[in-house]
Amino acid sequence: MKILQCYNNQYVDGKILPLSQKHIEEIELFWKPELKNHDCWDKNLDFSKYLHEKTYLQFYVLEYELIAQGVIGLHSDYCSRLELGENLVYVSILTVAPWNRIDINSLPKYKGIGTTLITFAIIFSMNLGFEGKIGLHSVKKAEEFYKKLGFIDLGKDINYKNFKYLELSADNAKLLVLNSLLVDNLSN
Repeated sequence: MKILQCYNNQYVDGKILPLSQKHIEEIELFWKPELKNHDCWDKNLDFSKYLHEKTYLQFYVLEYELIAQGVIGLHSDYCSRLELGENLVYVSILTVAPWNRIDINSLPKYKGIGTTLITFAIIFSMNLGFEGKIGLHSVKKAEEFYKKLGFIDLGKDINYKNFKYLELSADNAKLLVLNSLLVDNLSN
Protein backbone atom coordinates (compact mmCIF):
# COMPACT_ATOMS: atom_id res chain seq x y z
CA MET A 1 0.00 0.00 0.00
CA LYS A 2 1.36 3.40 -0.98
CA ILE A 3 2.29 6.21 1.39
CA LEU A 4 3.83 9.54 0.47
CA GLN A 5 7.43 10.15 1.54
CA CYS A 6 7.34 13.89 2.16
CA TYR A 7 10.99 14.91 1.83
CA ASN A 8 11.11 13.87 -1.84
CA ASN A 9 7.37 13.84 -2.63
CA GLN A 10 7.55 10.20 -3.82
CA TYR A 11 5.21 7.33 -3.07
CA VAL A 12 6.74 4.31 -1.34
CA ASP A 13 5.37 0.85 -0.61
CA GLY A 14 4.35 0.25 2.97
CA LYS A 15 3.43 -3.18 4.33
CA ILE A 16 0.55 -4.04 6.61
CA LEU A 17 1.45 -6.73 9.12
CA PRO A 18 -0.08 -8.13 12.30
CA LEU A 19 1.08 -6.22 15.39
CA SER A 20 4.03 -7.99 17.01
CA GLN A 21 6.08 -7.63 20.17
CA LYS A 22 8.77 -5.90 18.07
CA HIS A 23 6.24 -3.21 17.08
CA ILE A 24 5.14 -2.74 20.68
CA GLU A 25 8.76 -2.21 21.72
CA GLU A 26 9.22 0.37 18.91
CA ILE A 27 6.11 2.23 20.04
CA GLU A 28 7.32 2.28 23.64
CA LEU A 29 10.85 3.42 22.70
CA PHE A 30 10.24 5.80 19.80
CA TRP A 31 6.60 6.90 19.82
CA LYS A 32 5.73 7.31 23.50
CA PRO A 33 8.31 9.94 24.53
CA GLU A 34 7.28 12.16 21.61
CA LEU A 35 3.56 11.59 22.22
CA LYS A 36 3.98 12.54 25.88
CA ASN A 37 6.04 15.61 24.91
CA HIS A 38 3.11 16.87 22.83
CA ASP A 39 0.37 15.71 25.23
CA CYS A 40 -1.31 13.59 22.54
CA TRP A 41 -4.53 11.66 23.20
CA ASP A 42 -2.76 8.32 22.71
CA LYS A 43 0.28 9.03 24.88
CA ASN A 44 -0.69 6.36 27.43
CA LEU A 45 -1.99 3.60 25.17
CA ASP A 46 -0.66 0.24 26.26
CA PHE A 47 -0.53 -1.87 23.13
CA SER A 48 0.86 -4.88 24.98
CA LYS A 49 -2.37 -4.88 27.02
CA TYR A 50 -4.47 -4.72 23.86
CA LEU A 51 -2.42 -7.40 22.17
CA HIS A 52 -2.63 -9.87 25.04
CA GLU A 53 -6.01 -9.20 26.69
CA LYS A 54 -8.55 -8.27 24.01
CA THR A 55 -8.72 -11.36 21.84
CA TYR A 56 -11.73 -10.08 19.86
CA LEU A 57 -9.56 -7.27 18.48
CA GLN A 58 -7.11 -7.73 15.65
CA PHE A 59 -4.23 -5.25 15.44
CA TYR A 60 -2.23 -4.40 12.36
CA VAL A 61 0.74 -2.15 11.70
CA LEU A 62 1.58 -0.15 8.60
CA GLU A 63 5.33 -0.58 8.38
CA TYR A 64 7.87 1.14 6.18
CA GLU A 65 11.63 0.58 6.39
CA LEU A 66 10.94 -1.97 9.16
CA ILE A 67 9.46 0.76 11.40
CA ALA A 68 5.83 1.00 12.52
CA GLN A 69 4.33 4.12 10.93
CA GLY A 70 0.76 3.54 12.13
CA VAL A 71 -1.45 1.06 14.00
CA ILE A 72 -5.09 0.02 13.61
CA GLY A 73 -7.22 -2.19 15.84
CA LEU A 74 -10.25 -3.89 14.27
CA HIS A 75 -13.32 -5.57 15.78
CA SER A 76 -15.12 -7.74 13.24
CA ASP A 77 -18.42 -8.35 15.05
CA TYR A 78 -20.15 -4.98 15.35
CA CYS A 79 -23.62 -3.78 14.38
CA SER A 80 -24.20 -0.78 12.16
CA ARG A 81 -26.10 2.18 13.58
CA LEU A 82 -26.63 3.62 10.13
CA GLU A 83 -28.12 0.47 8.61
CA LEU A 84 -29.86 -1.43 11.40
CA GLY A 85 -29.42 -5.18 11.19
CA GLU A 86 -26.22 -4.87 9.14
CA ASN A 87 -22.73 -5.77 10.33
CA LEU A 88 -19.56 -3.75 9.95
CA VAL A 89 -15.97 -3.67 11.09
CA TYR A 90 -15.40 -1.37 14.06
CA VAL A 91 -12.11 0.54 14.20
CA SER A 92 -11.26 0.55 17.90
CA ILE A 93 -7.94 2.36 17.50
CA LEU A 94 -6.18 4.18 14.70
CA THR A 95 -2.98 6.00 15.53
CA VAL A 96 0.07 7.15 13.59
CA ALA A 97 3.67 7.64 14.60
CA PRO A 98 4.41 11.12 15.97
CA TRP A 99 6.83 11.94 13.14
CA ASN A 100 3.92 11.50 10.68
CA ARG A 101 1.56 13.97 12.38
CA ILE A 102 1.11 17.44 10.93
CA ASP A 103 0.12 18.80 14.35
CA ILE A 104 3.55 17.74 15.68
CA ASN A 105 5.76 18.23 12.59
CA SER A 106 5.14 20.86 9.94
CA LEU A 107 6.75 18.46 7.47
CA PRO A 108 5.89 14.90 8.48
CA LYS A 109 8.06 12.01 7.29
CA TYR A 110 5.17 10.23 5.58
CA LYS A 111 1.61 11.18 4.66
CA GLY A 112 -1.38 8.97 4.03
CA ILE A 113 -0.83 6.61 6.95
CA GLY A 114 -4.34 7.07 8.38
CA THR A 115 -6.03 6.89 4.99
CA THR A 116 -4.08 3.75 4.11
CA LEU A 117 -5.07 2.08 7.38
CA ILE A 118 -8.73 3.04 6.85
CA THR A 119 -8.52 1.57 3.32
CA PHE A 120 -7.12 -1.61 4.86
CA ALA A 121 -10.09 -1.69 7.28
CA ILE A 122 -12.48 -1.32 4.32
CA ILE A 123 -10.86 -4.24 2.49
CA PHE A 124 -10.96 -6.25 5.74
CA SER A 125 -14.69 -5.47 5.96
CA MET A 126 -15.24 -6.46 2.31
CA ASN A 127 -13.47 -9.77 2.90
CA LEU A 128 -15.93 -10.49 5.74
CA GLY A 129 -18.89 -9.76 3.46
CA PHE A 130 -19.72 -6.39 5.11
CA GLU A 131 -19.40 -4.41 1.84
CA GLY A 132 -16.58 -2.25 3.22
CA LYS A 133 -18.70 -0.69 5.95
CA ILE A 134 -16.78 0.47 9.00
CA GLY A 135 -17.59 2.46 12.12
CA LEU A 136 -15.58 4.20 14.80
CA HIS A 137 -15.57 6.69 17.65
CA SER A 138 -13.36 9.70 16.93
CA VAL A 139 -11.23 11.93 19.10
CA LYS A 140 -12.07 15.59 18.40
CA LYS A 141 -8.83 16.26 16.48
CA ALA A 142 -9.59 13.51 13.96
CA GLU A 143 -13.28 14.22 13.25
CA GLU A 144 -12.62 16.37 10.17
CA PHE A 145 -10.20 13.78 8.78
CA TYR A 146 -12.91 11.10 8.91
CA LYS A 147 -15.55 13.41 7.44
CA LYS A 148 -13.23 14.19 4.49
CA LEU A 149 -13.00 10.43 3.87
CA GLY A 150 -16.79 10.26 3.64
CA PHE A 151 -17.74 9.09 7.12
CA ILE A 152 -21.22 10.04 8.30
CA ASP A 153 -21.42 11.74 11.70
CA LEU A 154 -24.05 10.00 13.84
CA GLY A 155 -23.53 12.31 16.82
CA LYS A 156 -22.00 12.08 20.25
CA ASP A 157 -22.15 8.77 22.05
CA ILE A 158 -22.87 9.35 25.75
CA ASN A 159 -21.88 5.74 26.41
CA TYR A 160 -18.41 6.28 24.94
CA LYS A 161 -16.76 9.35 26.51
CA ASN A 162 -19.08 11.61 24.45
CA PHE A 163 -16.91 10.92 21.38
CA LYS A 164 -18.66 11.25 18.05
CA TYR A 165 -19.62 8.00 16.41
CA LEU A 166 -19.08 7.86 12.63
CA GLU A 167 -19.77 5.27 9.97
CA LEU A 168 -18.58 4.79 6.42
CA SER A 169 -21.25 3.54 4.00
CA ALA A 170 -20.58 0.82 1.43
CA ASP A 171 -20.69 3.37 -1.40
CA ASN A 172 -18.16 5.70 0.24
CA ALA A 173 -15.98 2.71 1.12
CA LYS A 174 -15.85 1.69 -2.55
CA LEU A 175 -14.82 5.23 -3.52
CA LEU A 176 -11.94 5.18 -1.04
CA VAL A 177 -10.69 1.82 -2.33
CA LEU A 178 -10.90 3.07 -5.93
CA ASN A 179 -8.94 6.18 -4.95
CA SER A 180 -6.28 3.98 -3.33
CA LEU A 181 -6.03 1.87 -6.50
CA LEU A 182 -5.69 5.03 -8.58
CA VAL A 183 -2.82 6.30 -6.39
CA ASP A 184 -1.12 2.89 -6.67
CA ASN A 185 -1.41 2.92 -10.46
CA LEU A 186 -0.32 6.53 -10.91
CA SER A 187 2.73 6.13 -8.68
CA ASN A 188 4.09 3.07 -10.48
